Amino acid sequence: MFLVITLTVLAAILAGVVYLRFERLGVAGVGMALLRTAAVAALALLLVNPSRPAPPGSTPATVLLDGSLSMGGRWREALDSARVAAGRSGVIFRFGARVMPADTSPPEDGSTRLADALRLAQGRPGPIVVVSDGEIEDANALEPSLLAGVRVVLLPRRPQPDVALLDLSLPDRLARGDSLPLDLTVATSGSLSAGQARLEVSLDGRVVVRRDLDLPPTPGTARRRVVVAPSVLAPGLRLVSVRVTAAGDSEPGDDERERWVEVAAQPGVVVLAAPADWEMRFLNRELSDIAPGSVRGYAEVQAGHWVETHTLSPVPAAAVARAAAGARALVGGSAALPPLKRGQGQWRWLGADSTLASIGGDWYPGPDLQPSPLAGRLSAAAWDSVPPLLGVVPVAPAPTQWVALSARLGRRGGERPLVLGSDSAGARVLTTAGEGFWRWALRGGAAREAYRSLLAGGLDWLLGTGSERGPSALTASAAVTRGTPVLFRLERDSAADSLPVQVTDGRTARAVPLHFDAQHTARVWLPPGAYRWSASTPTAASGAFVVEPYSGEFPLRPVTVRAGGGAQREGIGQTYARQRPRYFALVLLALVGEWIWRHRKGLP
Repeated sequence: MFLVITLTVLAAILAGVVYLRFERLGVAGVGMALLRTAAVAALALLLVNPSRPAPPGSTPATVLLDGSLSMGGRWREALDSARVAAGRSGVIFRFGARVMPADTSPPEDGSTRLADALRLAQGRPGPIVVVSDGEIEDANALEPSLLAGVRVVLLPRRPQPDVALLDLSLPDRLARGDSLPLDLTVATSGSLSAGQARLEVSLDGRVVVRRDLDLPPTPGTARRRVVVAPSVLAPGLRLVSVRVTAAGDSEPGDDERERWVEVAAQPGVVVLAAPADWEMRFLNRELSDIAPGSVRGYAEVQAGHWVETHTLSPVPAAAVARAAAGARALVGGSAALPPLKRGQGQWRWLGADSTLASIGGDWYPGPDLQPSPLAGRLSAAAWDSVPPLLGVVPVAPAPTQWVALSARLGRRGGERPLVLGSDSAGARVLTTAGEGFWRWALRGGAAREAYRSLLAGGLDWLLGTGSERGPSALTASAAVTRGTPVLFRLERDSAADSLPVQVTDGRTARAVPLHFDAQHTARVWLPPGAYRWSASTPTAASGAFVVEPYSGEFPLRPVTVRAGGGAQREGIGQTYARQRPRYFALVLLALVGEWIWRHRKGLP
C-alpha cells in the first residue's frame, strides 16, 4: 500500500500545481485536480493489486464432481447439483482416474480415485463439496484430514438386475494345434430371474462358440471354463471376444471382454524327451508352466515312435523334425538334439544321455555363484533346501564357456560344473551336467522354486537370441479396461522425453506422441477398440493391445463414502483489488469527468 499512497500523493501535488498555479482555475481547478487524483489512485490500486481477507462465508466453494463411468445414469442430476453447490463464483473439477477442469461431456473415466482431487481442493480457500455416487475406490486410504469439513452430496445408483463378466483369463500365446482355454468369472446382482446366460466366443469377429452358461444364484460369483477347439485357431495374431448376455440384464457395459492371442505356426520351445525318463517328464511340465503356450514336448516311446507329451497322441517323426527345425530353443538330451544352427538356442541335459558316464553320489549345488547371465535368477534360490543330485557328468569348461552353478560331492572336495553356457556366432547353448533335478520339483516348496528359477533363467537367456528386444525396447499394456490409460514403457536406463508411435484400429491410423515420466512410462487415453502399434525410433518395436468395452465401474459396488461430512470448511480467502469492478468504474468516471470539465472550460 505504500506505493499506492505515494503515487496518490504525487498525483495530487502535480494536479494541484497544474490547475491552481498554472491554469489558475480556482474552485473548478480544485474539482478537476480531485478527479485526476482519484483516477491515479484507482489505477495504482489496480497496478499493485493488494489483497485483504475475505469476509466469512463469502469465499466460493470448490466442487469435486465424480466423472467416472458409474455416474452415467445420473450425470445430468450430478451436473445440476455441482452447479448449485458452486454458486456463481465457485470452481468445479472432475475427478476419477485423473483430475481435470469440469465440462458437460459424459463421464468417461474407468476408476474413481478421490485423494488427488481432495489434495488439490485443500490448497484452495473456502468450502469443499464432493458430488458422487459414493463408490470411491481409494476411500479406505484417504487421510482423515482430507475429509475434514468436506460435504458430500451423494447420488447413489439404484440396484438393478445385472450379469457381469468380471474377468477373462487365457494364455496370450499358443502353438498351432493347441486348444484355447478360457477361464471366466461371472457375477450376478439384483433381482435377476434368469438361471442361464448366453455365451458367445468370437475370433476376429466370427462366432466360434455359442452355448448356455449356468449362472450362480444372485447375488453371487462363479468361475466357468470354456475350451475353444484348435481347428478354428489359425496361426497369427487373433482377437478373442467373449460376451455373456441374459434375459433381464440391465447393464450391457459389463458383458463383454476382449484379448489378443498369438497362435504360432511353430512352438517357440521344443522339448525332445529321448529317452522319456523322469528328468524329461518333469522338465517338460515345469517349462510348460513357466512359458504357457510356448512349449511343445515330444517323447520317444519306442525307436522312431513319438508322442506329444500333453495329449499322448502319436506324432510322425517328420513332424517332430519340422517342429524342432522351426523352434527358437531346443531342450533335451544331447543325443536327441539335432546339430546346432545359427539363431537357435539349445539346452543340453547330459544326465538324460545314457551313453555318458556320470559320477554317482550325493552332489549338492554350491551357494557360491559365479558371475553369469543366470546369476540374477539363481541368487534368490534357497540352495540349503535343495535335495542332492544323483550324479554329475564330468565336463571341462571350454575357454568360451561360463559356469553358472557348481556342485560338491557330499558338500566336500572340489567343485564340478553343473550348469554351463556359451554364446558363439549367434547360437546360444546351455549344458546341464547333473542327474536328478526332477527330485527338486517332486519335493516342492523351496526346492521346486530353485528348480523353476534355474529353468526360467535359462529359458530367458536362450530365447534372447535373434529376436532379443534389447535394452531400449518399447512395450505396451496387453489389455486395459475402458477409461483406463494404455501404459507404454521404454525399457532402458535413460528414456527419451517423447517418442512418436503409430497406432491403428484397422480403420484409421494416427500418430500418438508418447511423453515419458521419470519411470520411463507414458500414458495414452484411447476409446474402446483393438489396436496395433509400431515405433521406428529409437528401436524398431511393435505390438498390439486392447481397450476393452468393459469397465469395473459398470457393476454395482458398495458405497464407501457417505453423505454429509459435518461442519463446512471455511478457510481464509483473499480478495484482490482487480476482483472489484468499482475500481475500474472509478478510473473511467474520473477521467471522463475531468475531460468533460476541461472541455467546458475551453481547455485542450
